[in-house]
Amino acid sequence: GDKFKEEVEKLRKATRGKTVVAGVERMSLISGIKNKLIAYEGLLKEYRECSDRVLLVQYCTVDSKWGFDNKINNEIRELVKRINTKFPNSILYEEGPVSNEKRLALFMVAEVLLITSLRDGFCLAPFEFMIAKEVRSRLRHQKSNNSLGTVILSEFAGCVSAMSSICRVNPYVTTKITEELYNAVQMAPVANKKAKFKHDLEYIESHSTENWIRSLVADIKSGRNKNEVALYLGAISNKILKAGRQFKNLTLEEITSSYVKAVNRVILLDVKGTIIPNMPKAVIETIDEIPGELSMLLEYFCSDERNTVYILCGYHRELVDKLFGKVLKLGLAAEYGYHFRPPNETEWKTINISQNMELSEKILDIFRWYTSKTDGSEIEVKGGALAWVYRECDLEFGNWQAKELGNALKALLANHPELVVTHDQGFVEVKIKRLEKGECAKTILEEVKKRKGNIDFVCAMGDDIANEHMFSTLNSLFVKEAIHSHGKMKSKDCSLFTLSLIHISEPTRQAEISYAVFCLKKKKKKK
Repeated sequence: GDKFKEEVEKLRKATRGKTVVAGVERMSLISGIKNKLIAYEGLLKEYRECSDRVLLVQYCTVDSKWGFDNKINNEIRELVKRINTKFPNSILYEEGPVSNEKRLALFMVAEVLLITSLRDGFCLAPFEFMIAKEVRSRLRHQKSNNSLGTVILSEFAGCVSAMSSICRVNPYVTTKITEELYNAVQMAPVANKKAKFKHDLEYIESHSTENWIRSLVADIKSGRNKNEVALYLGAISNKILKAGRQFKNLTLEEITSSYVKAVNRVILLDVKGTIIPNMPKAVIETIDEIPGELSMLLEYFCSDERNTVYILCGYHRELVDKLFGKVLKLGLAAEYGYHFRPPNETEWKTINISQNMELSEKILDIFRWYTSKTDGSEIEVKGGALAWVYRECDLEFGNWQAKELGNALKALLANHPELVVTHDQGFVEVKIKRLEKGECAKTILEEVKKRKGNIDFVCAMGDDIANEHMFSTLNSLFVKEAIHSHGKMKSKDCSLFTLSLIHISEPTRQAEISYAVFCLKKKKKKK
């Protein structure tokens, strides 16, 4: 448009006779503008001939959401002032909003784009710069190496791996940036530059925002189980909520109605984030006993002969016994069922499982290596599981290490189907498959059915990935496909409720909001 042409003409007059190096970044610490200015100052010092014919045009924008960082802002201003004092008119520096026309005009005029971001996940400026160079070469009917421009890009920028014609630099090594900048302004020949530029241009043109969205949606559709997940509700506290095709919120009325009608009920409860607040395990271990209100509530449900209530969690036996051991008629399953205490009994029992000690030692060696490299992490040895815990580490680094550890363990255990690797909230765990919550829940239901007959009500509650395994197992047991017979539907005579509880911590107040995100229910057969 006319505004764009005006900006181009204005900039050409201001930069006439100069080789323009362009920079457009948001004013922030991670933008690396300070590193860029130091490298540019090095160019002017080391190569004096450049001081008269090179101009850095630097636009610094301010995002209203983030605002100014006065310390960074002042440091950048001082650097610009120092460089312009030593080498007059070597930097054209502007702060404030930058319109699309002004930014694209700069890319049209410039010969070099210099980005030295310390971290940048969403970096589109190199794409825009290359499109501008292509447009300029078409207008000038030129296709020489000089007309294509040069992109010097930080190796920490998000798009660096997608482009082959760029000069990749480490923003912390300013001397290397200075060298690359000198080669760019000297227009030093680069092998296969035209071919690489063409390859990058094809990539940019074929990967528009619209195509990216279509590809993402296609991946989501192809990756999901068509019979299970259809609707994504959003993310809360770093968790993705999803629901079944026939999703509906649980209501107190339908749970109460099914509960009252049932004569053989099973209630399975997780601990942290479900019946006690979502707090660190170290804090939970300092609690001597559960609150009186919770104890009374559990005893109320356990006192009903029609109910079988179990606490089912991954905590060690001593902690579970300390918290819940005094509740009468309450079933307890610690370490996902490795230790268990049936209702109406006082003695704990242990599942008899043979363990491969040589393999356990190999797993521990891997855990020890990652513990030595990750400050704040620790190893937990349980009866039927080994866990690497990183809850007290830096969250980002801990997650990074946990992903690597998970991959290493899966490779080690590829030929051991009896073992499973679980990566959950703050820990990576290797455990015997029989000790998954789903298997433990299945064992409990089989025992209750053998002792009291058919089960007509199951309610399972939890808030993490381990509970999703339990939900899936219960689903396979009770919510199978209905069988058509003489035009009527037959199904199991059981109501199943599986509740995944999401807890949210607000900055101003601790508010725990429980939300049922997955519900499957079978109506009783009419007699």
